[in-house]
Amino acid sequence: MTLDLKAWAERAVADTIFGWHCRGLSLVLCLRTPYSSLGVLMCETPRLLTAEDSKQPHILIEGRQEAFNQIGRTNPPPGSHSFGALLRHDTGIAIAAEPLKQAQALAALERLIELSRPERPYFEGHGFEHDEVAVTGHRKHLCTSGNRQASIHYLEAGRGVPIIFLHTAGADSGQYLHQLADCALQASYRMLAFDMPWHGLSSGENNREFTAGYQLTEEAYLDWCAGFIEQVAGGPAIIIGCSMGAAIALTLTARRPDLVLGCIALEAPMTAPGRRSELLTDARIADSQHNPAYVRAMLGPNCPQRQRDEACAIYAQARPGCYMGDLAYYSNEYDGARIAAPLAGSGRPVVLLTGSYDYSASPANTRQLHDAVNSDNVTFNEMPELGHFPMIEDPTRFRPHLLTALKRLGD
Repeated sequence: MTLDLKAWAERAVADTIFGWHCRGLSLVLCLRTPYSSLGVLMCETPRLLTAEDSKQPHILIEGRQEAFNQIGRTNPPPGSHSFGALLRHDTGIAIAAEPLKQAQALAALERLIELSRPERPYFEGHGFEHDEVAVTGHRKHLCTSGNRQASIHYLEAGRGVPIIFLHTAGADSGQYLHQLADCALQASYRMLAFDMPWHGLSSGENNREFTAGYQLTEEAYLDWCAGFIEQVAGGPAIIIGCSMGAAIALTLTARRPDLVLGCIALEAPMTAPGRRSELLTDARIADSQHNPAYVRAMLGPNCPQRQRDEACAIYAQARPGCYMGDLAYYSNEYDGARIAAPLAGSGRPVVLLTGSYDYSASPANTRQLHDAVNSDNVTFNEMPELGHFPMIEDPTRFRPHLLTALKRLGD
């Protein structure tokens, strides 16, 4: 299928969401192949430009027609599925832009890539019995062994073996709403998902609500996780974390196996350098638009649009600086090589699950971690069609992978 650049651009300038993300901008975008060129003025009311008007664009997306065709496929290959992926993969598409302007336009650019593909139903329901009303919110004043205090908010559902879900960097426990709402899981597990301090509905730490200069450390993260397990779960639990949550879930399993029954690590890297960016907190950028777009790039392109939007909405509500501060741990401090040996020696079963469209913790990156641990207790499986946030971007498609992993922990 040939991606018609003109039809694509026309669809973009008529799209309400693209136009919303262009508010306040005045940038020239150019789409160019060796045989054609057209421009879009990204502004309050986007419009098409002539090739002459877009000769000196602020943002240039250029490549052979064949490379553009990959973007527009119903099932694009990993690397061609989002603007962020195009920036980071050699797909035959070159992008030239000044970093600040690119960041200011990032939400619109991610929407542009979505619009290259045929429209699909926005949402067709969950493919399993689903009861959000059974999920309840609670608060617990935690005082950890490391003398940290906060009013911690958490979600809870079900009865049985305890599972604790750990959210990603800059996010909150709402990422796991659909697992807690799973009626079959409620029948077998007591599921708990908590907001770290300064995240979601939790308070800040030690009576500080400001986030200026916030940086998460492994020591603090472990302290909060251990405190929650001991004081709320009441004993060892299955630990399920994603991304940053996966990194600490594995670290907890390696360093405190007494608190862990088993571990499921979603999108766990060997290392994840380069994710932290100063543009995640910058007064010149609307972080409630930029930061959700920064993560939207890692979602599976065929996940339900409602779920893609829900996954990103969590990031639109985050406190300024939290996402960048969390990445100080995930992208700079965490190193799978440090925990490989103690993880192998923990005696706890570990399942690694990674989505094909994830480039923060790619399947190859997770395989590297799996091989470094080199233990029969640790297994790895790739999840086709999913990205970096499988539990929320497509709960129905993710569910079989989760059920299989839980069964393995019980074997």
